[in-house]
Amino acid sequence: MDTAIVPSTKPEDMAQSRAWTGGFFASATDLPISFVLDGKALKGIPVAWHPAVERRRIDANICETVFAGADPRTGLKVRVECTEYQDYPVVEWVAWFANQGAEDTPVIRDILAMDGVFAGPSPVLHHCNGDFYSEEGYTPSQTPLRAGDQADFAPNGGRPCDGAFPYYRIEFEGCGLSMAVGWPAQWAARFGGLAEGVQVRVGQERTALRLRPGERIRTPRVTVLSWTGEVGRAVNLWRRWYLAHILPRPKGQPLRPLLACCCPDEGEEFTAATEENQLRYIERFKQQGIPFDLWWIDAGWYPCYNKDRERKWWITGTWEPDPERFPRGLKPVADRAAREGADLLVWFEPERIQPGTRLDVERPEWLLRAKGSDNGLLNLGDPECRRWLTDHLCRLIEDNGIRIYRQDHNFPPLEHWRQNEAGDRQGMNENLHVQGYLQFWDDLLARNPGLWIDSCSSGGRRNDLETMRRSVPLHYTDYGYGDHPVKLAFHRTLYEWIPYFKEATLSWDLGGRDKFDHQVDSYSYHCALAPMLFATLDIRRDDYDFALVRKMIGVWRRASDLILHGDYYPHTPFHHRAQAWVAWQFDCPERGCGLLQGIRLPEAPEEEITIQPQGMHPDASYRFEHAETGETRTVSGAGLIQGGFTFALPIRSAALWFYKEVR
Repeated sequence: MDTAIVPSTKPEDMAQSRAWTGGFFASATDLPISFVLDGKALKGIPVAWHPAVERRRIDANICETVFAGADPRTGLKVRVECTEYQDYPVVEWVAWFANQGAEDTPVIRDILAMDGVFAGPSPVLHHCNGDFYSEEGYTPSQTPLRAGDQADFAPNGGRPCDGAFPYYRIEFEGCGLSMAVGWPAQWAARFGGLAEGVQVRVGQERTALRLRPGERIRTPRVTVLSWTGEVGRAVNLWRRWYLAHILPRPKGQPLRPLLACCCPDEGEEFTAATEENQLRYIERFKQQGIPFDLWWIDAGWYPCYNKDRERKWWITGTWEPDPERFPRGLKPVADRAAREGADLLVWFEPERIQPGTRLDVERPEWLLRAKGSDNGLLNLGDPECRRWLTDHLCRLIEDNGIRIYRQDHNFPPLEHWRQNEAGDRQGMNENLHVQGYLQFWDDLLARNPGLWIDSCSSGGRRNDLETMRRSVPLHYTDYGYGDHPVKLAFHRTLYEWIPYFKEATLSWDLGGRDKFDHQVDSYSYHCALAPMLFATLDIRRDDYDFALVRKMIGVWRRASDLILHGDYYPHTPFHHRAQAWVAWQFDCPERGCGLLQGIRLPEAPEEEITIQPQGMHPDASYRFEHAETGETRTVSGAGLIQGGFTFALPIRSAALWFYKEVR
């Protein structure tokens, strides 16, 4: 990799973006959408539909172009909204289909948000398999697309990152594009190799439906970032665009690195949490000198009793604080956390309704059911249901002092949609649910200033870009919380696409696979460095080395801003083997500083590893400081470029070196 990679936008990137996507939006008939209406295949908006074009500037960096036209015979209106960024080589678009007539439309099928060609030599597709509760998750792959080759992708069961990952790169010789499919449900993508390029088709996996008068549906949002140079440059151009335009900004400020703490007491999840013990545990963290930013209450704080009066966190559908354990609600806990300068995070799973819960009993008409599943799916495609849920949760958020809304989704919804559709309405339930889900979140954010959202779905199974525009994926997987080689492999992929996530300080190799059954050591903190740190301490215990905890939290606080905002350079390949090293770099060229981290995993036989730091200037010198010992050394840029940087570590240990350019 070139030592002088420049990740910021260059004129060549903007020119490449215009070359690839400019033609898509030259006119309404050139639009990259396609569909079949009443048996006739259509591309773009036909001339006979009298398309109109409107352009407006949203802000200094974003322009929007809207194409709209209507079929005079059926009353079907198509609207395509295209967004162009002026500060990054990014174009994205979404299409809407609405019935403006007085009768049902003919069947509309095979709706594609993207049906077009990107020209270029020797294409290679970079893709990933998402999260599916396996050590094999988040595994990147590369597939050459020769003429006639085809690669098809779709998630499992209606959650967009379950077994597939809606983020792609197409690499050509000396340039390429990064693409995201924004659809928090069942999307499908097909990449076909051509003699000089790639045909890309993206859409909701199944659409064959009539629209009733007044109804409308939408496509996935397609985002394309064009780049020139090497793939490493593409990674950081994406990260910079993401931080500038996607990362949530509660109270108008970008989300910053945060320390999360909790203590659920005994029992499953938070089924044993009470007002009394939560207040007591907050005080314990204060006494140990651990100033956290976020107090975390996960599943089980609501009435969740089975027929034997046992609390089971997964019995969801009655959304109120359990009066037996929280007689004054969660507000006393929120207020106590606030006195320590912390916000309250609370877990919800509103889409899953269990038998016998309040919504199951009182509003069964709002539930979609599927054969073979005990879960009822709350139908967010029903406007009355969505409005009730929004009002109810806004009241809970306000009354209980909740500042971070955490939403989970622990079952595949696809059959709940499909088993409740007629033959001429295929895809309708899913589409309406997606619209309702996104509107629900938009309304929560609008009505609760300063609120932000954590997206969870059995781990990281609903982290498409439409969801990420409104949230961050703190809990990116349910697999391997304390399995260092595996979770470091997950990090390697996540850093490329979704810069903000949470990691926990667990070490299963020191004994036990329980969430809190571990010892404290610096190695576990090194393996947990991420923009959010979850200090996984059983604060009831007195036998931790709390001085070490405080020291390593200090290291994390210093490193986390660089990890979030720095350009990312992995120096070891993707793997999840205990017999190897992990090394990477986060560099802030505008500030002339960064960090290098090397991790020798528990069975790695090599005593040292030498890496080639990126972004080093040969005529500068760099002052390095060891994060834990304070040792310093000064190395010339030319020396780093020629000889690299060597980590020499004992087995199962790590080192982090901060560096700053000095001239």
